[in-house]
Amino acid sequence: MNRPAITALITIQENRTDLSMRDANFKEFDGRHLYRLMIEKLLAVKAISHIAITTDSDRVKQICGGTSRMSFVDMPNPDMMSDDNSVSVLEELPTSDLITANSLKKVQGEHFLQTQCVNPLLTIKTIEEVIERYYEYVLNDEYKQFDSVMSLSRIDKRLYDSSDYPTITLRDNPHYVIYEDTVFNVFNRTAFVRNGNKKFGKNPMFFEVPEIENLTVETHAGYELAKLVYNNRESLLKR
Repeated sequence: MNRPAITALITIQENRTDLSMRDANFKEFDGRHLYRLMIEKLLAVKAISHIAITTDSDRVKQICGGTSRMSFVDMPNPDMMSDDNSVSVLEELPTSDLITANSLKKVQGEHFLQTQCVNPLLTIKTIEEVIERYYEYVLNDEYKQFDSVMSLSRIDKRLYDSSDYPTITLRDNPHYVIYEDTVFNVFNRTAFVRNGNKKFGKNPMFFEVPEIENLTVETHAGYELAKLVYNNRESLLKR
């Protein structure tokens, strides 16, 4: 089976406009900034040969520079962004297709994993598993229908049909909601261009991120919760 090297794409902004905690990438976690923690995990994955960091931060460039395994990409020109603020915020998401397209113009390679810094509990094992899923189902000639791998999360809830309100009619099926969580996408340049500069192709292979690893530092409450889970991870993983 073909197992080419993967280039990791990650965005590190000084102030993330899409989060209530704008300095999330620079929060301390286990003695390191969140962005340093994620970079260290990516460097530990053997399949990842290079990390391309899209950033507007001089301190990130200074701290992370000096290695052949990492390079830097400037943030997209503001003129590329929509004048509609609601649209612009989505475009500036670290895993948005606009950010991806900007990175691919500056980075060589065919196969990519794009992720973000604000999932401190994401493990090296999970990153390795999703890359293996990409090798097995996207690059394997036996499964030509898949063009990428994207992460999903599941919320298990008892749902009801709001059209009957104020009468509450509980729905028997489904009892869960699945949504894209932006933790990571694994894709190739060829499919990205073919899909109109979009990572989400016609036939993505899905990968469900474990609930604990999906915790995202988006708010101050989320930050404290992630630290609490991390400090009690051994007892939680035994359950």
